[in-house]
Amino acid sequence: IAHLRRRPVSLLSGGEKQRVAIAAALTLQPDILVLDEPTSQLDPQAAEEVLLALRQLNEDLGLTILLSEHRLERVVHYVDYILCWPGGGQPPLFGEPADILRQTPLTPPLIALAKALGWEPMPLTIKQGRRFARALKDQLRPAPLPEPPAPNGHPPAIRIDNLWHSYPNGVEALRGVSLAVYAGEFVALMGRNGSGKTTLLKHLVGLLKPGRGKVQVLGVDASRTPTEEITRAVAYLPQHPGRLLFTERVADELAFSRRAHDLPSDPEADRALLRRLGIAHLWDRHPHDLSVGEQQRLALAAVLVTGPQVILLDEPTRGLDYVQKQELAAILRELRDQGKAILMATHDVELAAAATDRVALMAEGEIVVIGPSRRIMSESLVFASQVNKLFRDPRYLTPEDVIRALP
Repeated sequence: IAHLRRRPVSLLSGGEKQRVAIAAALTLQPDILVLDEPTSQLDPQAAEEVLLALRQLNEDLGLTILLSEHRLERVVHYVDYILCWPGGGQPPLFGEPADILRQTPLTPPLIALAKALGWEPMPLTIKQGRRFARALKDQLRPAPLPEPPAPNGHPPAIRIDNLWHSYPNGVEALRGVSLAVYAGEFVALMGRNGSGKTTLLKHLVGLLKPGRGKVQVLGVDASRTPTEEITRAVAYLPQHPGRLLFTERVADELAFSRRAHDLPSDPEADRALLRRLGIAHLWDRHPHDLSVGEQQRLALAAVLVTGPQVILLDEPTRGLDYVQKQELAAILRELRDQGKAILMATHDVELAAAATDRVALMAEGEIVVIGPSRRIMSESLVFASQVNKLFRDPRYLTPEDVIRALP
Protein backbone atom coordinates (compact mmCIF):
# COMPACT_ATOMS: atom_id res chain seq x y z
CA ILE A 1 0.00 0.00 0.00
CA ALA A 2 3.01 2.33 -0.26
CA HIS A 3 1.50 3.87 -3.39
CA LEU A 4 -1.49 5.04 -1.29
CA ARG A 5 0.50 7.04 1.28
CA ARG A 6 -0.57 10.46 -0.07
CA ARG A 7 -4.18 9.43 -0.72
CA PRO A 8 -6.90 10.70 1.70
CA VAL A 9 -8.16 7.76 3.76
CA SER A 10 -11.75 8.77 2.96
CA LEU A 11 -11.11 8.01 -0.73
CA LEU A 12 -9.71 4.51 -0.16
CA SER A 13 -11.70 1.38 -0.89
CA GLY A 14 -12.86 -0.79 2.01
CA GLY A 15 -10.04 -3.27 1.43
CA GLU A 16 -7.42 -0.54 1.21
CA LYS A 17 -8.63 0.91 4.52
CA GLN A 18 -8.40 -2.54 6.06
CA ARG A 19 -4.75 -2.92 5.04
CA VAL A 20 -3.95 0.58 6.33
CA ALA A 21 -5.49 -0.32 9.71
CA ILE A 22 -3.41 -3.51 9.94
CA ALA A 23 -0.25 -1.58 9.05
CA ALA A 24 -1.06 1.05 11.69
CA ALA A 25 -1.40 -1.65 14.36
CA LEU A 26 1.94 -3.18 13.37
CA THR A 27 3.80 0.14 13.70
CA LEU A 28 3.39 -0.18 17.48
CA GLN A 29 5.56 -3.34 17.37
CA PRO A 30 3.22 -5.30 19.66
CA ASP A 31 4.00 -8.66 21.26
CA ILE A 32 0.41 -9.79 20.70
CA LEU A 33 -1.72 -8.85 17.70
CA VAL A 34 -5.50 -9.39 17.83
CA LEU A 35 -7.29 -9.19 14.47
CA ASP A 36 -11.05 -9.33 13.86
CA GLU A 37 -11.67 -10.71 10.35
CA PRO A 38 -8.56 -9.08 8.86
CA THR A 39 -9.26 -10.34 5.33
CA SER A 40 -13.02 -9.74 5.20
CA GLN A 41 -12.76 -6.89 2.67
CA LEU A 42 -9.61 -7.98 0.87
CA ASP A 43 -9.37 -9.48 -2.59
CA PRO A 44 -7.77 -12.97 -2.70
CA GLN A 45 -4.33 -11.70 -3.67
CA ALA A 46 -4.28 -8.93 -1.04
CA ALA A 47 -5.48 -11.41 1.61
CA GLU A 48 -2.65 -13.78 0.73
CA GLU A 49 -0.11 -10.94 0.95
CA VAL A 50 -1.38 -9.87 4.39
CA LEU A 51 -1.44 -13.43 5.75
CA LEU A 52 2.05 -14.18 4.43
CA ALA A 53 3.32 -11.03 6.17
CA LEU A 54 1.62 -12.06 9.42
CA ARG A 55 3.12 -15.55 9.22
CA GLN A 56 6.57 -14.07 8.68
CA LEU A 57 6.13 -11.82 11.73
CA ASN A 58 5.01 -14.83 13.74
CA GLU A 59 7.91 -17.03 12.65
CA ASP A 60 10.73 -14.47 12.55
CA LEU A 61 9.83 -12.17 15.45
CA GLY A 62 7.76 -14.47 17.65
CA LEU A 63 4.66 -12.27 17.36
CA THR A 64 1.63 -13.97 18.89
CA ILE A 65 -1.41 -13.60 16.63
CA LEU A 66 -5.03 -14.23 17.53
CA LEU A 67 -7.50 -13.70 14.72
CA SER A 68 -11.18 -14.33 14.19
CA GLU A 69 -12.07 -15.33 10.65
CA HIS A 70 -15.02 -16.79 8.77
CA ARG A 71 -13.12 -17.47 5.53
CA LEU A 72 -11.15 -20.43 6.80
CA GLU A 73 -9.99 -21.35 3.29
CA ARG A 74 -7.69 -18.33 3.52
CA VAL A 75 -6.15 -18.98 6.92
CA VAL A 76 -6.44 -22.63 7.95
CA HIS A 77 -3.07 -23.65 6.48
CA TYR A 78 -1.31 -20.80 8.31
CA VAL A 79 -2.58 -21.27 11.86
CA ASP A 80 -1.26 -23.55 14.61
CA TYR A 81 -4.56 -24.00 16.44
CA ILE A 82 -8.28 -23.35 15.97
CA LEU A 83 -10.73 -22.32 18.68
CA CYS A 84 -14.26 -22.96 17.40
CA TRP A 85 -17.61 -22.13 19.00
CA PRO A 86 -20.16 -24.62 17.58
CA GLY A 87 -23.12 -22.67 19.01
CA GLY A 88 -26.32 -24.11 20.43
CA GLY A 89 -24.91 -24.11 23.95
CA GLN A 90 -22.15 -26.55 23.06
CA PRO A 91 -18.69 -26.07 24.59
CA PRO A 92 -15.93 -24.61 22.40
CA LEU A 93 -13.53 -26.85 20.50
CA PHE A 94 -9.78 -26.28 20.64
CA GLY A 95 -7.02 -28.14 18.87
CA GLU A 96 -4.99 -28.52 15.71
CA PRO A 97 -6.76 -27.54 12.48
CA ALA A 98 -7.37 -31.02 11.04
CA ASP A 99 -8.80 -32.32 14.33
CA ILE A 100 -11.20 -29.40 14.76
CA LEU A 101 -12.35 -29.32 11.13
CA ARG A 102 -13.42 -32.97 11.39
CA GLN A 103 -15.87 -31.98 14.13
CA THR A 104 -17.59 -28.89 12.73
CA PRO A 105 -19.82 -28.14 9.72
CA LEU A 106 -18.16 -24.71 9.43
CA THR A 107 -15.64 -25.88 6.87
CA PRO A 108 -14.25 -24.47 3.61
CA PRO A 109 -15.07 -26.29 0.35
CA LEU A 110 -11.82 -28.29 0.26
CA ILE A 111 -12.47 -29.69 3.74
CA ALA A 112 -16.17 -30.26 3.00
CA LEU A 113 -15.23 -32.33 -0.06
CA ALA A 114 -12.54 -34.22 1.85
CA LYS A 115 -15.02 -35.12 4.60
CA ALA A 116 -17.70 -36.17 2.11
CA LEU A 117 -15.28 -38.47 0.27
CA GLY A 118 -13.35 -39.72 3.29
CA TRP A 119 -9.98 -38.31 2.29
CA GLU A 120 -7.32 -39.04 4.93
CA PRO A 121 -5.06 -37.59 6.10
CA MET A 122 -7.21 -34.48 6.01
CA PRO A 123 -5.83 -32.11 3.32
CA LEU A 124 -5.53 -28.52 4.54
CA THR A 125 -4.00 -27.09 1.35
CA ILE A 126 -4.79 -27.34 -2.35
CA LYS A 127 -1.45 -29.08 -2.87
CA GLN A 128 -2.33 -31.75 -0.31
CA GLY A 129 -5.80 -32.20 -1.82
CA ARG A 130 -4.57 -32.46 -5.39
CA ARG A 131 -3.24 -35.99 -5.01
CA PHE A 132 -6.71 -37.17 -3.95
CA ALA A 133 -8.27 -35.25 -6.86
CA ARG A 134 -5.93 -36.84 -9.40
CA ALA A 135 -6.93 -40.31 -8.25
CA LEU A 136 -10.63 -39.41 -8.39
CA LYS A 137 -10.85 -37.40 -11.62
CA ASP A 138 -10.94 -40.33 -14.07
CA GLN A 139 -13.85 -41.88 -12.16
CA LEU A 140 -16.11 -38.83 -12.44
CA ARG A 141 -18.98 -38.66 -14.90
CA PRO A 142 -19.93 -34.98 -15.06
CA ALA A 143 -22.97 -33.59 -16.81
CA PRO A 144 -22.37 -31.23 -19.76
CA LEU A 145 -21.47 -27.68 -18.87
CA PRO A 146 -24.65 -25.70 -18.11
CA GLU A 147 -25.20 -22.65 -20.26
CA PRO A 148 -25.87 -19.30 -18.56
CA PRO A 149 -29.39 -17.96 -19.15
CA ALA A 150 -29.79 -16.27 -22.52
CA PRO A 151 -31.34 -12.79 -22.79
CA ASN A 152 -35.12 -13.14 -23.17
CA GLY A 153 -35.47 -10.46 -25.83
CA HIS A 154 -36.37 -7.76 -23.31
CA PRO A 155 -34.14 -4.73 -22.69
CA PRO A 156 -31.53 -5.25 -19.96
CA ALA A 157 -32.56 -4.35 -16.42
CA ILE A 158 -29.15 -2.68 -16.00
CA ARG A 159 -27.41 -0.99 -18.90
CA ILE A 160 -24.09 0.86 -18.58
CA ASP A 161 -22.52 2.44 -21.66
CA ASN A 162 -18.98 3.88 -21.70
CA LEU A 163 -19.08 4.99 -18.05
CA TRP A 164 -16.24 7.18 -16.78
CA HIS A 165 -15.82 8.57 -13.27
CA SER A 166 -13.07 10.57 -11.58
CA TYR A 167 -12.94 11.53 -7.91
CA PRO A 168 -12.08 15.11 -6.84
CA ASN A 169 -8.45 14.14 -6.20
CA GLY A 170 -8.09 13.16 -9.87
CA VAL A 171 -8.17 9.38 -9.42
CA GLU A 172 -9.94 7.76 -12.38
CA ALA A 173 -12.13 5.14 -10.72
CA LEU A 174 -14.02 4.03 -13.85
CA ARG A 175 -12.72 4.13 -17.41
CA GLY A 176 -15.14 3.36 -20.22
CA VAL A 177 -17.14 0.64 -18.46
CA SER A 178 -19.97 -1.00 -20.41
CA LEU A 179 -22.18 -3.74 -18.97
CA ALA A 180 -25.67 -5.19 -19.41
CA VAL A 181 -27.46 -7.34 -16.82
CA TYR A 182 -30.80 -8.93 -17.68
CA ALA A 183 -33.80 -9.97 -15.62
CA GLY A 184 -33.28 -13.50 -14.33
CA GLU A 185 -29.49 -13.13 -14.35
CA PHE A 186 -26.95 -13.09 -11.50
CA VAL A 187 -23.65 -11.36 -12.32
CA ALA A 188 -20.60 -10.96 -10.05
CA LEU A 189 -18.18 -8.03 -10.20
CA MET A 190 -14.75 -9.21 -9.06
CA GLY A 191 -11.34 -7.60 -8.98
CA ARG A 192 -8.64 -6.28 -6.71
CA ASN A 193 -9.35 -3.69 -4.02
CA GLY A 194 -9.77 -0.27 -5.62
CA SER A 195 -10.63 -1.64 -9.06
CA GLY A 196 -13.93 0.29 -9.22
CA LYS A 197 -16.58 -2.22 -8.15
CA THR A 198 -18.20 -0.11 -5.42
CA THR A 199 -17.98 3.05 -7.53
CA LEU A 200 -19.88 1.28 -10.31
CA LEU A 201 -22.66 0.14 -7.95
CA LYS A 202 -23.08 3.65 -6.54
CA HIS A 203 -23.75 5.00 -10.04
CA LEU A 204 -26.64 2.55 -10.41
CA VAL A 205 -28.56 4.17 -7.53
CA GLY A 206 -27.60 7.75 -8.34
CA LEU A 207 -25.16 8.23 -5.45
CA LEU A 208 -22.49 9.25 -7.96
CA LYS A 209 -22.87 11.05 -11.29
CA PRO A 210 -20.97 9.98 -14.42
CA GLY A 211 -18.19 12.11 -15.83
CA ARG A 212 -19.13 10.57 -19.17
CA GLY A 213 -21.40 7.78 -20.31
CA LYS A 214 -24.90 6.54 -19.55
CA VAL A 215 -26.34 4.48 -16.70
CA GLN A 216 -29.86 3.07 -16.99
CA VAL A 217 -31.73 0.93 -14.47
CA LEU A 218 -35.12 -0.46 -15.49
CA GLY A 219 -35.12 2.02 -18.36
CA VAL A 220 -34.54 5.04 -16.10
CA ASP A 221 -31.51 7.32 -16.39
CA ALA A 222 -29.90 6.87 -12.96
CA SER A 223 -27.86 10.06 -13.30
CA ARG A 224 -31.02 12.19 -13.62
CA THR A 225 -33.25 10.38 -11.13
CA PRO A 226 -33.28 10.92 -7.34
CA THR A 227 -31.87 8.00 -5.36
CA GLU A 228 -35.07 7.64 -3.33
CA GLU A 229 -37.02 7.13 -6.55
CA ILE A 230 -34.55 4.59 -7.96
CA THR A 231 -34.60 2.53 -4.76
CA ARG A 232 -38.35 2.02 -4.95
CA ALA A 233 -37.60 -0.77 -7.44
CA VAL A 234 -33.89 -1.32 -6.76
CA ALA A 235 -32.43 -2.88 -3.61
CA TYR A 236 -28.94 -1.66 -2.69
CA LEU A 237 -26.94 -3.30 0.09
CA PRO A 238 -23.77 -1.24 0.69
CA GLN A 239 -20.46 -2.43 2.12
CA HIS A 240 -21.34 -1.11 5.57
CA PRO A 241 -24.91 -2.29 6.25
CA GLY A 242 -25.09 -0.59 9.64
CA ARG A 243 -25.70 2.67 7.78
CA LEU A 244 -29.10 1.33 6.68
CA LEU A 245 -30.20 0.48 10.23
CA PHE A 246 -31.67 3.24 12.38
CA THR A 247 -34.79 1.98 14.21
CA GLU A 248 -34.98 0.63 17.77
CA ARG A 249 -35.89 -2.99 16.96
CA VAL A 250 -35.02 -5.55 14.32
CA ALA A 251 -38.73 -5.96 13.55
CA ASP A 252 -39.08 -2.22 13.01
CA GLU A 253 -36.43 -2.18 10.27
CA LEU A 254 -38.57 -4.35 8.02
CA ALA A 255 -41.76 -2.53 8.98
CA PHE A 256 -40.13 0.81 8.12
CA SER A 257 -39.02 -0.50 4.71
CA ARG A 258 -42.59 -1.53 3.95
CA ARG A 259 -44.00 1.86 4.96
CA ALA A 260 -41.38 3.71 2.92
CA HIS A 261 -42.52 1.76 -0.15
CA ASP A 262 -46.25 2.16 0.61
CA LEU A 263 -46.58 -1.57 1.28
CA PRO A 264 -48.97 -3.05 3.87
CA SER A 265 -47.61 -4.36 7.16
CA ASP A 266 -46.99 -8.13 7.16
CA PRO A 267 -45.23 -9.29 10.35
CA GLU A 268 -45.62 -12.97 9.46
CA ALA A 269 -43.86 -12.53 6.12
CA ASP A 270 -41.18 -10.46 7.87
CA ARG A 271 -40.61 -13.22 10.43
CA ALA A 272 -40.43 -15.82 7.67
CA LEU A 273 -37.75 -13.85 5.83
CA LEU A 274 -35.73 -13.33 9.01
CA ARG A 275 -36.11 -17.03 9.81
CA ARG A 276 -34.76 -17.89 6.38
CA LEU A 277 -31.76 -15.66 7.09
CA GLY A 278 -31.26 -17.22 10.52
CA ILE A 279 -32.01 -14.13 12.61
CA ALA A 280 -35.71 -14.45 13.53
CA HIS A 281 -34.69 -14.92 17.18
CA LEU A 282 -33.37 -11.34 17.14
CA TRP A 283 -36.85 -9.88 16.46
CA ASP A 284 -36.88 -7.59 19.51
CA ARG A 285 -33.16 -6.76 19.65
CA HIS A 286 -31.70 -3.33 18.86
CA PRO A 287 -30.03 -3.48 15.41
CA HIS A 288 -26.83 -1.88 16.69
CA ASP A 289 -26.43 -4.58 19.33
CA LEU A 290 -26.02 -7.19 16.59
CA SER A 291 -22.79 -8.61 15.21
CA VAL A 292 -21.53 -7.49 11.80
CA GLY A 293 -22.86 -10.68 10.22
CA GLU A 294 -26.26 -10.27 11.87
CA GLN A 295 -26.46 -6.64 10.75
CA GLN A 296 -25.55 -7.78 7.24
CA ARG A 297 -28.46 -10.23 7.16
CA LEU A 298 -30.88 -7.74 8.71
CA ALA A 299 -29.98 -5.06 6.15
CA LEU A 300 -30.42 -7.62 3.38
CA ALA A 301 -33.87 -8.51 4.73
CA ALA A 302 -34.81 -4.82 4.91
CA VAL A 303 -34.03 -4.26 1.23
CA LEU A 304 -35.51 -7.56 0.02
CA VAL A 305 -38.81 -7.24 1.88
CA THR A 306 -40.00 -4.63 -0.64
CA GLY A 307 -39.85 -7.04 -3.61
CA PRO A 308 -37.27 -5.19 -5.75
CA GLN A 309 -36.75 -6.00 -9.43
CA VAL A 310 -33.02 -5.23 -9.33
CA ILE A 311 -30.71 -6.23 -6.46
CA LEU A 312 -27.28 -4.62 -5.96
CA LEU A 313 -24.99 -6.20 -3.36
CA ASP A 314 -21.60 -4.95 -2.17
CA GLU A 315 -19.68 -7.68 -0.31
CA PRO A 316 -22.83 -9.35 1.09
CA THR A 317 -21.01 -12.25 2.83
CA ARG A 318 -18.96 -10.16 5.24
CA GLY A 319 -19.42 -11.63 8.72
CA LEU A 320 -21.21 -14.79 7.49
CA ASP A 321 -20.08 -18.34 8.22
CA TYR A 322 -20.20 -21.16 5.67
CA VAL A 323 -23.67 -22.39 6.59
CA GLN A 324 -25.07 -18.84 6.39
CA LYS A 325 -23.35 -18.25 3.04
CA GLN A 326 -24.88 -21.41 1.62
CA GLU A 327 -28.33 -20.21 2.68
CA LEU A 328 -27.65 -16.77 1.18
CA ALA A 329 -26.58 -18.39 -2.10
CA ALA A 330 -29.82 -20.40 -2.15
CA ILE A 331 -31.92 -17.27 -1.52
CA LEU A 332 -30.16 -15.33 -4.27
CA ARG A 333 -30.57 -18.18 -6.76
CA GLU A 334 -34.29 -18.27 -5.96
CA LEU A 335 -34.58 -14.52 -6.53
CA ARG A 336 -32.78 -14.86 -9.85
CA ASP A 337 -35.14 -17.69 -10.85
CA GLN A 338 -38.06 -15.38 -10.01
CA GLY A 339 -36.78 -12.95 -12.65
CA LYS A 340 -34.75 -10.55 -10.52
CA ALA A 341 -31.58 -9.01 -11.96
CA ILE A 342 -28.72 -9.32 -9.44
CA LEU A 343 -25.36 -7.55 -9.62
CA MET A 344 -22.93 -8.31 -6.80
CA ALA A 345 -19.48 -6.89 -6.04
CA THR A 346 -17.56 -9.54 -4.13
CA HIS A 347 -14.20 -11.02 -3.23
CA ASP A 348 -15.91 -14.23 -2.15
CA VAL A 349 -14.96 -16.61 -4.95
CA GLU A 350 -16.84 -19.49 -3.33
CA LEU A 351 -20.17 -17.62 -3.37
CA ALA A 352 -19.57 -16.54 -6.96
CA ALA A 353 -18.81 -20.16 -7.89
CA ALA A 354 -21.93 -21.46 -6.17
CA ALA A 355 -24.51 -18.92 -7.34
CA THR A 356 -23.64 -16.65 -10.26
CA ASP A 357 -24.23 -16.97 -14.00
CA ARG A 358 -21.55 -14.57 -15.22
CA VAL A 359 -18.44 -12.94 -13.79
CA ALA A 360 -16.99 -9.56 -14.82
CA LEU A 361 -13.37 -9.07 -13.76
CA MET A 362 -12.38 -5.45 -13.13
CA ALA A 363 -8.91 -3.89 -13.03
CA GLU A 364 -7.97 -0.22 -12.73
CA GLY A 365 -11.50 0.97 -13.43
CA GLU A 366 -12.14 -1.24 -16.46
CA ILE A 367 -13.96 -4.51 -17.10
CA VAL A 368 -11.12 -6.54 -18.58
CA VAL A 369 -13.08 -9.74 -19.20
CA ILE A 370 -16.66 -10.94 -18.78
CA GLY A 371 -18.23 -14.30 -19.44
CA PRO A 372 -19.84 -17.43 -17.93
CA SER A 373 -18.76 -17.92 -14.32
CA ARG A 374 -17.43 -21.42 -14.92
CA ARG A 375 -15.19 -20.34 -17.77
CA ILE A 376 -13.92 -17.10 -16.21
CA MET A 377 -13.22 -18.61 -12.80
CA SER A 378 -11.57 -21.76 -14.14
CA GLU A 379 -9.24 -19.67 -16.32
CA SER A 380 -8.26 -17.30 -13.49
CA LEU A 381 -5.34 -18.03 -11.19
CA VAL A 382 -6.54 -15.56 -8.55
CA PHE A 383 -10.33 -15.92 -8.69
CA ALA A 384 -10.63 -19.71 -8.98
CA SER A 385 -12.61 -21.58 -6.31
CA GLN A 386 -10.91 -24.16 -4.10
CA VAL A 387 -12.50 -27.12 -5.87
CA ASN A 388 -11.62 -25.71 -9.28
CA LYS A 389 -8.00 -25.37 -8.19
CA LEU A 390 -8.06 -29.09 -7.39
CA PHE A 391 -9.46 -30.24 -10.74
CA ARG A 392 -8.74 -27.33 -13.13
CA ASP A 393 -11.95 -28.10 -15.00
CA PRO A 394 -14.88 -25.67 -15.47
CA ARG A 395 -17.30 -28.50 -14.68
CA TYR A 396 -16.10 -28.55 -11.06
CA LEU A 397 -16.43 -25.31 -9.11
CA THR A 398 -18.06 -26.58 -5.90
CA PRO A 399 -18.06 -29.78 -3.79
CA GLU A 400 -21.60 -30.44 -5.05
CA ASP A 401 -20.35 -30.45 -8.66
CA VAL A 402 -17.91 -33.24 -7.79
CA ILE A 403 -20.35 -35.27 -5.70
CA ARG A 404 -23.00 -35.14 -8.46
CA ALA A 405 -20.43 -36.51 -10.92
CA LEU A 406 -19.60 -39.59 -8.84
CA PRO A 407 -20.58 -42.88 -10.54
